[in-house]
Amino acid sequence: MSKNKILITGGCGFIGSRVIELLADSPHDLYIIDNLSTGSKENIPLHRVELAVCDIRSMEAYDYVQQIQPDYVIHLAAQIDVQTSIQAQQHDADINIMGTLNIIQACVRLASLRQFVFASTAAVYGNNKDLPLTEQSSTIPTSPYGQSKLVGEQYLALTNHLQGLPYAALRFANVYGKKSYAAGDVITSFWTKLKQNEAPIIFGDGEQTRDFIYVEDIAEALIEAMYVSTSGVYNISTNEQTSINDVLNIMNHLLDQNISSENKAERAGDIRDSRLANNKFVHHTTWTPEHTLKTGLQATMHHKNNQVKVENK
Repeated sequence: MSKNKILITGGCGFIGSRVIELLADSPHDLYIIDNLSTGSKENIPLHRVELAVCDIRSMEAYDYVQQIQPDYVIHLAAQIDVQTSIQAQQHDADINIMGTLNIIQACVRLASLRQFVFASTAAVYGNNKDLPLTEQSSTIPTSPYGQSKLVGEQYLALTNHLQGLPYAALRFANVYGKKSYAAGDVITSFWTKLKQNEAPIIFGDGEQTRDFIYVEDIAEALIEAMYVSTSGVYNISTNEQTSINDVLNIMNHLLDQNISSENKAERAGDIRDSRLANNKFVHHTTWTPEHTLKTGLQATMHHKNNQVKVENK
């Protein structure tokens, strides 16, 4: 394997730290841009990476990209909470659009760059009922978060057309797994409540569905995407949908509990159902999701239990 320079924005976060772990034993030089607003140095092997603590919107980040001249960029840094995007639309757009554009512009004239991998989202599809959703399905976001990610995709497509920037935009299904502590993560929210013997909160009737994908499968897909030769958008999913009620039932079973939910009104910006077809990415790579929802939940809950034990020592 040849040695390359790989830059991961948001590399200290939930998904980025897992990408770093998978690449740690490779010969590649690893670089991170992260402002540590949600990520942590404790998530990564600091001896193995070079870390620039700065914001993706800054000139410091732009200059850093120009300085290291990466062969590959995996752009994960973002504002990812749907409800935050509704309450603070300008903040969401500033990070997800202007921050992304800053990193794109820093890369566009680099002779070294072989691929720009962009973390997008199933939220770009909105309440599209034509399931499973393919990359050709209409994109009508129902949240500023989905809209800002769609604009990021569009800037990449335009930059590819005008200046030849090679890219792969990955539309993630609902990602879960260890090291996820996001407020909007339903599985982390459920686990926290169940461990306290409290009723998990479900917004709506719980029959809404999601395509849940384990973080390990996402990290593997990001690495595979570095070598995709056809620029464009790709769904990263399990091609299965599970209701929120069923997720709670599985977690209750794994914890040998039987705690009912507390149901509240549906939230603005939330979609009803989601299931993404992953055929295109599977066809262009050797990737396939390895984890079922049950095995992924088992691994996630095992890790969270161990974290609690460490914190309580």
